[in-house]
Amino acid sequence: MTTEFAAEAERLTEACRTIFGDPATWITANGYPNSLGLCIIDSLWSTGPTYGAVENVIARYAAHRRLNRDDARQDGGTEELLRVFKNEGGSEGFADLVKNHNRAYSDKRAPLKAEVVYQAALALHGVGVRTMKDLHAQYAADEHLTELESVWLDLPSQSSGVTFNYLLILAGYPSVKPDRMITRFVKEHGGVTRKLTSRQTGDLIKQVAKLYPVPANRLDHVIWRYTSGRKVFKDEE
Repeated sequence: MTTEFAAEAERLTEACRTIFGDPATWITANGYPNSLGLCIIDSLWSTGPTYGAVENVIARYAAHRRLNRDDARQDGGTEELLRVFKNEGGSEGFADLVKNHNRAYSDKRAPLKAEVVYQAALALHGVGVRTMKDLHAQYAADEHLTELESVWLDLPSQSSGVTFNYLLILAGYPSVKPDRMITRFVKEHGGVTRKLTSRQTGDLIKQVAKLYPVPANRLDHVIWRYTSGRKVFKDEE
């Protein structure tokens, strides 16, 4: 983020400190530290109108894996995810399995989200990111994950990078998902007078996280919870 947004970053930081206080009191996102497959599914389905639909998709996929005595949260790489697609006869069958036929964008000709998940699993598999261990290795070699980001942004309707950043958050990396909830918060509390791109919004939140200070993915999550009307703080012990 360039210095032209320094004032907005300071203003937004003070707003966050006032609203959220001590990060130790925040509810944190669990993510899927051992399941690349669930990170893929959640990130790509998360652009819908309600997160409840995503939770249902995850639950149905995990239940299906349990029928085969598999644990989707512990051994969920691209190989396992692609195997389910194959066994279900492709994207339509996968959509039937999770009972969700939502499309990637609002056009009846748009591909199913299930199809985008399939293409994502294939793409990551193709560049050697097949497990969380592979993702960690690529991050260690290139913290920008240039190759991985490139193939992800080539997926249908994913060029903004919003879902790629969310993939990283779910995997436990300090990224930001500049979706409509984050954008709304920035607009209401940051005093930004011009429209920001997704990348600019994400960079602004990252700058606020440094000023706070708190990991960017934790700040992203607490803003999302607050703006979407969810519970923000842990119960007092």
